Amino acid sequence: MALPKNCRKQYVVAGSLIESVIAISIIAICLLIALKLYISILDSRSLSNDYRVKYQVDKLLSELKVNQNFESEVYDFKTFMINKVVTDFEGKKNIKKVSYVVVNKKDTVTYQYVILKKL
Repeated sequence: MALPKNCRKQYVVAGSLIESVIAISIIAICLLIALKLYISILDSRSLSNDYRVKYQVDKLLSELKVNQNFESEVYDFKTFMINKVVTDFEGKKNIKKVSYVVVNKKDTVTYQYVILKKL
């Protein structure tokens, strides 16, 4: 006597162990590539911050050339701080050495300029 169709044992064809290992390996490689891209995008944000710092230093230097304000000052921004240090260049009163020391979370960068003071 034959069993009805819904009572017969149904077998599911299973994949082999090698197929499973290959599938997991492909998924892991894709995740590693995605993680590497994500990290590179996060690192590129610091590059835009470097451009912002350089812009602010250039802006402060331009203002210094126009206003001739040769006093040491500290400028505090959201993600970094700029310390302006003005000294005489080699003992000459009309030539000034201006150093902009930029301090942020990662490092400290110094920009140095020599400016002739207007008489």
